[in-house]
Amino acid sequence: MTDREPRPAQEACVGPRVVLSTHQLTKDFKSLRAVDHLDLSVCEGDVFGFLGPNGAGKTTTIRMILGLIYPTEGHVQILEHRVPDQRLDALRHVGGFVDVPAFYKNMSARRNLRLLGRMSGEVSEARIDEVLDMVGLSQRGDSKVGSYSHGMGQRLGIAQALIHQPALIILDEPTSGLDPQGMKDVRELVRELGRQGTTVFLSSHLLHEVEQVCNRAVIMDKGRIVVQGPVSELRPARMSVKVLTNDRPRTAEVLRRLLGPDAVLDGGDEVHAGDEFLRFTCGDDLVPEIVRQLVAEGIDVRAVVPAVEQGLEDFFLELTGASSKADRGHPDSSRESTGAER
Repeated sequence: MTDREPRPAQEACVGPRVVLSTHQLTKDFKSLRAVDHLDLSVCEGDVFGFLGPNGAGKTTTIRMILGLIYPTEGHVQILEHRVPDQRLDALRHVGGFVDVPAFYKNMSARRNLRLLGRMSGEVSEARIDEVLDMVGLSQRGDSKVGSYSHGMGQRLGIAQALIHQPALIILDEPTSGLDPQGMKDVRELVRELGRQGTTVFLSSHLLHEVEQVCNRAVIMDKGRIVVQGPVSELRPARMSVKVLTNDRPRTAEVLRRLLGPDAVLDGGDEVHAGDEFLRFTCGDDLVPEIVRQLVAEGIDVRAVVPAVEQGLEDFFLELTGASSKADRGHPDSSRESTGAER
């Protein structure tokens, strides 16, 4: 875990209105606390990533947001409406799905959208055409949904979520079970929704997916927010560095003495020696001191470069690595996979 403190939800949005927020949201299942006093804010226009390892409480949180289960404490706010107290009013501003979107398979996509859309109000044929085009299903709108691939079904679920132009779209693992092309298609669709200004709340265990499509994110662990903020700022406190010197054995000795064996990356030996470089991990602020120590030992330092482009996955593992080792029995755990296993 880390000593980083999550940013208060009320400080997350500067300028845009808050579309979705949770306030001390808590859910207990007998003796198990699945969600623990959760505070988060989703701003208008965000593509907001919701991340966490197995049993972190993500799906339980989404079910409380949608009013499918009641919180033990706290509440959800969707625009000016509270959930669960004003659930029906709140959900008029929300589109989306939990788990896998469900349709009548013996009906066409167009007929499904017409029928399901009318459950929440009038829907025009022009709007049905528009959302089918948005998700790339214009040519298959009159085909029965039973003939659709899994990826096409996911895209149709997003079309249904968009049908009434809601203020907020909630997508729970929208690329789950898709092949690489299907995942790419859905990511491109979510990215395009963000460019159009649609507010998206995206729950995913695929860390690179969130990094590619989201502008802000929360990382949860054990029902609590560990950190939240712009995706561009979610980076690990430690970095992987390669150093090139004139004396690899002595450089390895100095690195072990300064950093300890656990700080040195490896493919077998503690120091990776697969090329002319030696590779190690340390805090960014320690790199200059390491270079000074190597020079003081009479070692010529020829180059110091980042070993990899570290991103959200490294940060996720740094924050929740201990939690990813085992399923902790949360109600979410049977469905969610940890990003640490990817």
